[in-house]
Amino acid sequence: MKHIAIYVPQFPVASETFVVTEIEALRAAGHKVSVITMEHLDHESDFDFDVFELKRERITTTLKGLCCTSIQGGANAYKAASSQHAIRNLSLLYFGLQINYLIKKQQISHIHCHFMHSSLAYGIVAAKYAGISVSSVGHGHDVYVNANDLNAKLAFCDFNVAVCQDMYNLLQNIKTHSVHLLHCGVDVNKFQHYDNPNNSTVKLLFVGRLVDKKGIEFALNALSDIPPSKRPQLDIIGSGPKLAELVGLVNQLHLNNWVRFLGQRTSSEIIALSKQYDAFIAPFCIADNGDKDTGPVVLKEAMAMGLPTITTNIMGCTEIVDGSCGYTVPSRDSDALKQAILTFCQLPENERIKMRNAARDRVNRHFNAIKQGVKLSRLIEQVAYES
Repeated sequence: MKHIAIYVPQFPVASETFVVTEIEALRAAGHKVSVITMEHLDHESDFDFDVFELKRERITTTLKGLCCTSIQGGANAYKAASSQHAIRNLSLLYFGLQINYLIKKQQISHIHCHFMHSSLAYGIVAAKYAGISVSSVGHGHDVYVNANDLNAKLAFCDFNVAVCQDMYNLLQNIKTHSVHLLHCGVDVNKFQHYDNPNNSTVKLLFVGRLVDKKGIEFALNALSDIPPSKRPQLDIIGSGPKLAELVGLVNQLHLNNWVRFLGQRTSSEIIALSKQYDAFIAPFCIADNGDKDTGPVVLKEAMAMGLPTITTNIMGCTEIVDGSCGYTVPSRDSDALKQAILTFCQLPENERIKMRNAARDRVNRHFNAIKQGVKLSRLIEQVAYES
């Protein structure tokens, strides 16, 4: 089977657990998988796969990449580079040669680029140098905000992956490439499913980066409109540029006795903490700059832990959460969030238990990383067969 290179701008990134999950799923499907990145953030991480970091000063590697390039490969790489304008052609060609040397030395036969901005820009040039297949997967900001040269880049891919139906529809309209809908999966076995916590007061959990598109202020406003006698508690895990603003809003709304900021936590810590909570809340919205969550992995991870989920109708959220395991309400609508929270709080215990079981079951059936890895493997192998 093909040796696949996963190309990402930085690795590993705490908020991008889906990358390592996908790597493990592809390996389970029988592939050798390596990572190529512009910035290796944690050299102490103990991964049992190769991580190759590109460096601007590696002139020797670049020259070796040039030496193992055919005239046709060079012409194809130049064509891919010259079709783009956001990144200088010289940079694309320079790092493309470094990657080409890695491809030849490691016998890589396919590049799969996560994010459709810089990683795809460099990935397609490298693939054209080497004469191998290349694919991409979009995630959000790279498709809806930083979409420079998107049409041109996608046209050079053998296939492209959308992580939700709305993104699939958008990419299909470009009509220059093959598009497949493939939701990011989660490794269900890594997430413990606990029994109902039997709290005297309902406890809600939020996990994520504290930025505009997470919509946390709408959840806080919803809580403030609920009478104190019926108001659930909310724990917020994560950090980000909106932290000070959100702390100020909690003070302003007199929610200090109901809302806690727990800071950054590791995945294992979150899994251990999850047994305390009755439900997960994710009030996502479209940020003023157009950024938005597309197929949030955090929803799937929460559901894998058996947490009923209250979220909004943004992008793939409606594909992830259904009525058996949670609620979807209009984004930026604090009153709708309040009503969903109250509805959940008023459920009898047996109904909450049903929702917990349904959440875990839905992830296992529709968003299991192993199943998604098999689908991606088939797409990559089909390209290999047709090339």
